[in-house]
Amino acid sequence: MPLGCEDDNDTSPPNVYITSPMELAVVSEIITIECIATDNDSIRMVELWIDSLATGVTDDTLPYELSWNTVPFQDSTEHSIMILAEDMSGNMSFSEPISVLVDNTNSNPQSINIISIGYTEMEMTIMIEPSMDEDFSSYQILQSETLSSEKSLLIELFNVNDTIININDFDPVQPSWYWSKVEDIHGYSSIGDGYFVLDTPPLEMHLDAIEFLDSSLSIGWLESMDHDFQAYMLFESMNSDMSNAQKIFETNDITVTTFDHQIDLNQYRYYQLFVEDHWELSTQSNIQRGCSWFIFNETYGDANYDYGRYLIQTNDDGYLVVGNTSLLGDSYSNVLLLKIDHEGVQQWTKDHTFSSTDRLNSVMELPDGNLIMSGSTLSSSNSSEDVLIIKTDSFGNIIWHNTYGDQQDEVAHSIDMTMDGGFIVTGGMVDANTGYSLCYLLKTDDLGVLNWSRTYGGDQNDYGYSVVQTNDAGFVISGSTRSQGDNNGDAWLIKTDGDGEILWERTYGGNGTESSRSVKQTNDGGYIIIGNTDSYGSGYNDAYLLKTDSQGNEIWAQTIGGIGTDHGRNVVQTIDQGYIISGYTDSFGELGGFNFWLIKTDLLGNLEWQRYYGSSGDDRGFCGTQTSDGGYAIAGYTNLGGNNAPDILLIKTDDLGNTE
Repeated sequence: MPLGCEDDNDTSPPNVYITSPMELAVVSEIITIECIATDNDSIRMVELWIDSLATGVTDDTLPYELSWNTVPFQDSTEHSIMILAEDMSGNMSFSEPISVLVDNTNSNPQSINIISIGYTEMEMTIMIEPSMDEDFSSYQILQSETLSSEKSLLIELFNVNDTIININDFDPVQPSWYWSKVEDIHGYSSIGDGYFVLDTPPLEMHLDAIEFLDSSLSIGWLESMDHDFQAYMLFESMNSDMSNAQKIFETNDITVTTFDHQIDLNQYRYYQLFVEDHWELSTQSNIQRGCSWFIFNETYGDANYDYGRYLIQTNDDGYLVVGNTSLLGDSYSNVLLLKIDHEGVQQWTKDHTFSSTDRLNSVMELPDGNLIMSGSTLSSSNSSEDVLIIKTDSFGNIIWHNTYGDQQDEVAHSIDMTMDGGFIVTGGMVDANTGYSLCYLLKTDDLGVLNWSRTYGGDQNDYGYSVVQTNDAGFVISGSTRSQGDNNGDAWLIKTDGDGEILWERTYGGNGTESSRSVKQTNDGGYIIIGNTDSYGSGYNDAYLLKTDSQGNEIWAQTIGGIGTDHGRNVVQTIDQGYIISGYTDSFGELGGFNFWLIKTDLLGNLEWQRYYGSSGDDRGFCGTQTSDGGYAIAGYTNLGGNNAPDILLIKTDDLGNTE
């Protein structure tokens, strides 16, 4: 047998030991196990063993590093780590084991929150905070019905930079909670705070005060600020609670904030705006009343003392007020004409002077649009008062003027046009023999040339305040007398023929003082008289309304007033056969002093309503009328608190006396 050398086999195992982690270290997620393995031959590989079990995790290149995923292991548990090293000869050895504690309780990613959620009609946009975790895996957007109910997945995104998420399937009208979830590559996840979304109705809108311009109501509001605006809808109702409302306007244009609504004259309507969003949520505005009456409460004047004493409505549906104006008070005044349009806007004023003290007490419009007016002026020869009659064109320019009088005082309170085109005037004249006043009646032709004059009365003071031509071509005069009835003074009615000859006269009143300031012939041929009484009624002085037949026989009488001083100055029969009375009162009103007073009665003089207008000063209404639209107007003067020079005050109301 041949002889040879023995094989030089390597039977020496490698040396191996763990350098990281250290004994009893706390580990989490995926950790790297570092070791050193040496051998007299080359190391073929090292392998990770956990709890005496091979993991199959190996490394064959320096430096030796092996990854261990601790996630599947329960937190707070201790585990043994060993490294198996094998050399090229197949020799193997284990390192000394080390023990570590697994704790993944702080391994979840940092939670992220939703920054904002906005939406349009088509798309919801969710903005979230970005994840800063290095082991980021995905974002998830979750949704739930309530804060504690089950969350469902809406969308998942795997790019860490995708922090703006768009969703098309959403309903903001249903209450929903939204959540952002972040997950790492190890399966750990965190959910941020919930974000609640519920679309709210549009912000409440406000309807502006509604203006009436010519034949339409101008209705306006501020532009909606809602991002999901859908429509404005405007409703109209005849009732203040908006019952039985009808939609009159709708627009989807958010910039449209006005609507001009055509409406018949002399109406009240109520309006409310609804604003609706894309989700059919809506909000309603306040309710505003629209009024198509021409109503106003206006003063006219400057630094002068301006007094309005008589009012007519002119053929153009405007108004003319006459009176007097002065820098020094009620004396040393000029006659004043003030023309106002149907909306209360001043068109022109005229003042004319004929003496140091001139005044107008009455005016009427003639069929050709010219004006005839009466009042008083001082005589150029003896400085006594004389009757003044002025005819002007429709703009107040004088066509002619005449004065009538002698050595005594004469004044005109009322003028009317006669059937022959001339004029009839009544007022007062001082009797040269007795020094008392007489009722004065004078008739002129159409150029102001005196036809005749008459006086009526006796040995006490008697006055004529109002005259109209009657249907039989005669005249009826109302005034007051102390010589024909009770010497305290009675209301007085005189009926004359066309030449001023007395046909009959009547007095009315009690033991106190009465006066009649205005008379009109009524539709039944009788007469309606307004004045004052302190014999009857409830106060110091009350308005006194009398109805007579065609012979002056009293049919009925009514007193209207309170505990103070109340004056009835003018009366007109209304289209419903009742009466409108104008004057002034200190029995009624909230601010003290005299107030304008407008009274509506039925055919029998029963009170239907009364209204008071004015400020805290002295407000006296001298003349009122029913207007062409069925409302009323009353004029006089006001001193706005009692310390100012008076201005003319004209009030236009609806058919119930309302001014607002």
